[in-house]
Amino acid sequence: MTIPALTANPSGVEAESRWDVFVSYSRSDAQQAGVLASALREHGLRVFVDETAVDDFASITATITTALARSKALLAVYSTDYPRRRACQWELTYAYLAGQREGDPRKRVLVVNPDTSADHVQPVELRDARHWPWPATPEALERFATKVASHTAQLPAPMSGSWSPAGVHTPPASWLPAPARTGSSRFTGRFTEQWHVHTALHRHHSPLVAPSSTGSGRTAQLRGMPGIGKSLLAQEYALRFSSAFTGGIFWFDLHALQGEDPSTVMDTYAQQVATVTGALGLNMPDQQLPSLLSHLAVFLGEQGAPCLWVVDGLPDGLADGQLHLMRGPHLLASTLLTTRSLRYTAFAEVIDVPPLPTPDSLHLLTARDRPRNEGELAAATSLVHDVGRHPQALDILAELAAATGFVHTRNRLYAPGPDILNGPLTTALLPHSLTGHAPTTDVLRLLAVACPAPLSPKDMEEVLGALPEYDPWETSSLVSHAIDALLGTGSLSPGTAHDGSWTVHPLLARTVRRRDDDTARQEDLRRVLLHSLTTPTARTSSEKHPAPPGPVITPEPGRGPSPVERAAAFDLQIELVTRVGVQPLPPGEGSLREALTSLHTLFATTRKSLHQMAAECNTPVALPGIASRLINEHLRPFLTTWHTELQQHEASRPAGVSSIRHEQLWDKTAKMRTELSALRAPLTAAAHDLGRLCGIDLLVDTQTDRTSPDESFPR
Repeated sequence: MTIPALTANPSGVEAESRWDVFVSYSRSDAQQAGVLASALREHGLRVFVDETAVDDFASITATITTALARSKALLAVYSTDYPRRRACQWELTYAYLAGQREGDPRKRVLVVNPDTSADHVQPVELRDARHWPWPATPEALERFATKVASHTAQLPAPMSGSWSPAGVHTPPASWLPAPARTGSSRFTGRFTEQWHVHTALHRHHSPLVAPSSTGSGRTAQLRGMPGIGKSLLAQEYALRFSSAFTGGIFWFDLHALQGEDPSTVMDTYAQQVATVTGALGLNMPDQQLPSLLSHLAVFLGEQGAPCLWVVDGLPDGLADGQLHLMRGPHLLASTLLTTRSLRYTAFAEVIDVPPLPTPDSLHLLTARDRPRNEGELAAATSLVHDVGRHPQALDILAELAAATGFVHTRNRLYAPGPDILNGPLTTALLPHSLTGHAPTTDVLRLLAVACPAPLSPKDMEEVLGALPEYDPWETSSLVSHAIDALLGTGSLSPGTAHDGSWTVHPLLARTVRRRDDDTARQEDLRRVLLHSLTTPTARTSSEKHPAPPGPVITPEPGRGPSPVERAAAFDLQIELVTRVGVQPLPPGEGSLREALTSLHTLFATTRKSLHQMAAECNTPVALPGIASRLINEHLRPFLTTWHTELQQHEASRPAGVSSIRHEQLWDKTAKMRTELSALRAPLTAAAHDLGRLCGIDLLVDTQTDRTSPDESFPR
C-alpha cells in the first residue's frame, strides 16, 4: 500500500470550518495517520490533521482547540506511543468529556489500534467500544472508512455547539482558594493513573466498568510515598479534566500538617473552608466546620454544576468522623485525596502512585541535557535505578547532571560527605534523624538494611528478639505496632510476592542509612539479620518445620571449636543445667513466676552468647546453631505464651491472697507445669550438645531425675 504524506491543514481555521473527524496521533505514527486521513477523505469526510503533532501542552494552539470543538468525532491512532504524548492525551480527554456530558463518553471517540495488544488503551471504557485493529489491507481500510462515515453521520453537531469568533470556548474552571495550580512543565507520564482517577470519580455513571472493592464513585485517593508525585498528578488531572467540573475546583492543602494532632489538622482545614465561603460571598457568623460545609452544600446544590473537591496532603491519624468531613459537601462534588498514609484504604477507592516506569524516568532525568556518549547514557540509566525511579529525586539529579554530566553526578551520589539529595526531599522522607532504639526506629533501620529484599513480620520478630533491649514475648506486638505506624507515614511497600512481607523504597533506605545518628545500631541489626536468615535452625523454626532433636557436631577435618567457642559453650552449659527446665519443678512446689524469670534469664544469657560469638569468633563450629535452636524453638515459644498468660492472672490477685496461693488457684497452673516439664528433654539435649562441644559434659554421671526440694527451685 502506498503511504501518502500528511496533508497539512491551513495554519488558520476559517471562521465557519467544521470537521467530521479530528485525527489525533503521536509524531511517531504520522505515516499511519496519513493513511487513515486519505481513506476518510476519499469517502467525502472532512478531516482535520495537524501536521505539527505537538508533544506538550505548551504547543497546543488555538488552531487545535478550535478544530477539536468544531469536529464531530476524534479518531485516535492509539499506538503504544500515544499515551506517552501529553498533547494526544489532552485531545483525547477533550473528546471523551464532550461525549460524557452527552451521556456516553464513547460517543465522540473512535480508536484504531496499530498494535497487537490493547493493554495500553486507556481509559478501559475505550478498549472494547468502537475499537478497531489496524486495517492492514485495502479492503479492510475501505470497511474502516465506511464505518467511520456511518458513525459520524449519526452525530448531528460538533463537540462544542457554540464558540466565539476568537475560538475561545468554555472558560476554565475557577479555583478556590486562589491561586489556581498550574502543574509543572516537567511533569512526565502518569496518563494511566489520571484515567484511573477519572473512572473512580465517575464510576457511578459508568455501569459497564467493573466495580471497585474500595469505592463506588465520587471519592478516590492517590496514595504513595513522599515525593512520588501525588500532588502534581492531582494538579494535572484537575487541569486536564477541568471541563468536567464546571462548578469549580476547590483545593485544600494540608501538607504542612504531617504528624500534627488531628484537632490541629481539622482547625486548619476549617480555616481554608472558611476562606472559600468568604470568597463565594457566603458571610457566615458560625465558623465551625460542620456549619461551613452545610452552607457550602446548599450553595453547590443551587449552582447545579459538578465540581472537584481536592484535599491535598491528608495527614495520617484521622478518625472516621473527621475523614467524613473531608468529603465534598454535596453529591455534585467529586472528592480527590492525596495522602502518604496506607491506613485509609476503606475510606475511598485507592489509586497507588508507584515509581515512574523506566522510560519515563529516563526522559525526566535527561530532559534538561541529553547524554553525549555511551558512558553518559549508561550513567544516566544507572541513576534511574539508583534512586528507584523516584520522580522528585530524578528532577534534582537532572539539574545537577545538566551542569556537571551524568557520570560526575552519579559519583557524587555515592561520595562520602554532604548528600547531594539533602533538602526538602530527604526531610519529607525522614523528618528527623534516627536516634535511640525505639521499636519503630529499629524496624525502619532493619528494613533499610535488608532493602531491596522484603522481610516478613516473623523475620523482624526474630531479629528484635535477639537484641537485649527486647523481651521475646513482646516482639510480636512491638513489630505489629511498628508496621502500623510506618504504614501511616507511607514508608512501607508490600513485598512483590504479596505474602505479608514488607520492604522500603531504595531512596528511603538510602536516606535512613545516611541520616541515622546511631550507625553502630545499623551494624548490630545487620549482623543479627544475616545470622537469622542464614542459620538453618532459625529459618526452619520460623517456617514451622521442626529441627532434628539435636545437632550432629562434625567439624571439618583438622578444625575444631576455638578456645573462645569452648569457653562460651561451657558457660552456657552451666547456666542451662542449673535452671528450671533441666532441673525439674516438683508437683505443687516452687513458684511459676520464679520459674519463668529463671528461663528469661537463660534466654538473655543465650542471646549474649550469640553476640559474643559474632564479635569474637570468625568461624564458630556449632555454638550458634545450638543457641539459636534453644532460643527460637524452645525458650521463645514458651516465654511468649506464658509470660502474657501469667501476667494477666497476677493482675487479678485479690488483696490478702499471697502470690503463691493465687498461682495455685489458677485454672491454667496444671497446663503451664505440663509444658514446663516438656521443656526438660530438649533443654537437656542442648546441655549434652554443649558438653560435647566444650569437652566437659556436666550431666554425665548425674541423676537427671533428681527431685530434692533443695535442688528444685530456680536460682
